[in-house]
Amino acid sequence: MLFNKRLLPALSIFLLAGCAFYADKPTPKLQHALLIKPQSELIAQGMARLMRSNPIAVADDVFMQQSVMVVDNVNKSDGMGNPIMGKQLNMPDRFELLIKNNTCFLRHLDSKATEPLPKVQCKVNGFHSG
Repeated sequence: MLFNKRLLPALSIFLLAGCAFYADKPTPKLQHALLIKPQSELIAQGMARLMRSNPIAVADDVFMQQSVMVVDNVNKSDGMGNPIMGKQLNMPDRFELLIKNNTCFLRHLDSKATEPLPKVQCKVNGFHSG
């Protein structure tokens, strides 16, 4: 395919301008979040999916004032529900609530595994406290 020699410089300028346009718009990042209203059941379900465990009882006010929470002694199990050896006396698990583009996420801090929580309503935590 032959290009017109005058067309190539014009096309290059057009492409560079397009790249500069998108460079001005930063990619949204996950930000620390707080719940808008108590939703402990949905949070517990997300934690259970992340930890491959049974649902965990969490306080009604979880993530209402802080973006990070600590859970002691989560018993981890394999796909058949059997306890995983060596995972019963583990360190406490830490989780954080995050938001990106109006979608809430739950992240396990040690593994960085992240679970979307599409039914959960949260907002950016302007005063992150962990």
